Amino acid sequence: MEILQKKKERIKSIDKALDLLEFLSNNEQEIGILEISHQLNMGLSTVHRILSTLKSRDYIIQNQKTAKYRLGIKLFELGCEVQSTKNLIKTIRPSLRKLSKMTNETANLAILEDKEVVYLDTIESSETLRTEIVQGTRTTAHCTALGKALLAFLSDSDFEQLYENNEPIITLTPQSISSLDELKKELKNVKERGYALDIEEYKIGINCVGVPIFNRNGETVAAISITGPASRFTLDKMEDAKNQMMIISKEISNSFYKT
Repeated sequence: MEILQKKKERIKSIDKALDLLEFLSNNEQEIGILEISHQLNMGLSTVHRILSTLKSRDYIIQNQKTAKYRLGIKLFELGCEVQSTKNLIKTIRPSLRKLSKMTNETANLAILEDKEVVYLDTIESSETLRTEIVQGTRTTAHCTALGKALLAFLSDSDFEQLYENNEPIITLTPQSISSLDELKKELKNVKERGYALDIEEYKIGINCVGVPIFNRNGETVAAISITGPASRFTLDKMEDAKNQMMIISKEISNSFYKT
């Protein structure tokens, strides 16, 4: 029953496009539309539509002389992004373990995607009472220390592009930032002091401190945070954690200059 449901959820046109990309990846030579149609048992019109779409997005390239097709650079770029993320996790994980051990709280690594943060890695606290966050979790950026640490160091143009429509700011708790003006003021403070705080803004009973990670060009590539129950991760402990995190953040950022 479960297998049948999964089959129903699959989108045929995407399945066919992926079949076509995998077929091209398994062939070193350029291939014409007739051969693709024959090998994949797809109609010519279907193959032509898929090829046209993939070509417009730079996933495939057509040789203007032979009219045959091969994979484009876009897939290579996506592969590089995946490898870059894996390298980022590998580089920063030892520091997350160190921070988690030093504070006995949960340490996180995240990046910014649109107006959300995506958690790439988490080292859980050994305490029974702890925050449980899994890799791949997405949260609203302006409600988290991680998100504010990342938003604060965007260029003015990048920030304005994210919030150009002046959409209402989502609030998750009574402590959440509730307006764009308030967010801009908070991000200015974050940039000046070099770290961000989340005092029960994302979830009641949870506190968090976040700091940015910079690459060799001085651009934010990620942020790290320490998260814990407000009853245990108090303001005093957050202050101590912040000092430790800023030192480690600088060490991580400096390591990018050596790679």
